[in-house]
Amino acid sequence: MRLPFIGLLLFASTAVAQVGPAVSFTSATTTTSNNTVTVPKSECGNARRFTWTRTGNICGGSLFIYATTGTCGGEPTATDLKLVSLGSSDSTTTGTVNFSVQQLLAARGGGTDGGSAATCDSQTSEISFNLCASARQVGGYLGTECQTAYANVGSPTFVLKYDPQPPATPTIAAVIPRDSALSVQVDGAEADSTVIVEVAMVASADTDAGTDGDAGTDADAGTDTDAGTDDGGMGLVGSLALEGTTGPVTRVDKAAGEGNVVITGLTNGVTYRLQAIIRDAAGNESPASASVDATPVKSNGLFDAYVDAGGQERGGCAAAGGGLAGGAVLAALGIWLSSRRKVS
Repeated sequence: MRLPFIGLLLFASTAVAQVGPAVSFTSATTTTSNNTVTVPKSECGNARRFTWTRTGNICGGSLFIYATTGTCGGEPTATDLKLVSLGSSDSTTTGTVNFSVQQLLAARGGGTDGGSAATCDSQTSEISFNLCASARQVGGYLGTECQTAYANVGSPTFVLKYDPQPPATPTIAAVIPRDSALSVQVDGAEADSTVIVEVAMVASADTDAGTDGDAGTDADAGTDTDAGTDDGGMGLVGSLALEGTTGPVTRVDKAAGEGNVVITGLTNGVTYRLQAIIRDAAGNESPASASVDATPVKSNGLFDAYVDAGGQERGGCAAAGGGLAGGAVLAALGIWLSSRRKVS
């Protein structure tokens, strides 16, 4: 009485093992969270490459690999970009697909239900495409029958997000002079973006302004005798002109939300011109901010600040001069220390 039951178990085990196909995707492209590949407008025509690997048998019909603005599952429509089609007798188990956002936008003109075809220039809003694989489901008695319905068999689902919009123009809200440096506060940066500040020396009639012999003493050092002309520095970022400057351009990048951008290695007493841009996670760059001029200043040490505030150069308990005068000196020193702490 047990033999038929054992045979039934063996048959069921064999049938269950014959499952439908599954496709796994991998990408050599740098991705953000949730397997999202963000594409800026400047890279709209660049192909992205994905590798796929298939396991299991194709149960009737075909296995499709395609990209769509819809959800994965079902057969690809006329507005989707078809990449691979494998029949049930096809033994191919691995391959690569290469496609660009430009191709994805063009494919949307293949039907009436997916919107009009677009180009990299005409698509001005953000749009996302899913990389999918679909095949017929396996079902029926003991899971041996090919169903007519298609289902998603791809994993993980990669998303190509086209982001053609540049960030808004930032603002240089404040510049704090420091010793041979400037600390720049830039407003307007969103999360996951990068703040870029460029600085160059303002062109001056005094060709030796900023040399060690007269740094900070020249009456017109840092004056802008030809502001607005194009004979000045050439920005390392294309959108920054830094007109009216001379000499090399210094560029400093910093992630948004990490405080001020500090530019070091500058010359005290020399006026510099600064501009800022924002680069978002996709690589789009904002227009340049309005330029701001600022001058680094020498910062005295703790003892020099004490002496400058009226302190006496002697030790012991009388070092502060005693009485009200000593208290005023210490108060001035406290203000200096407080201001130093606020400089970031």
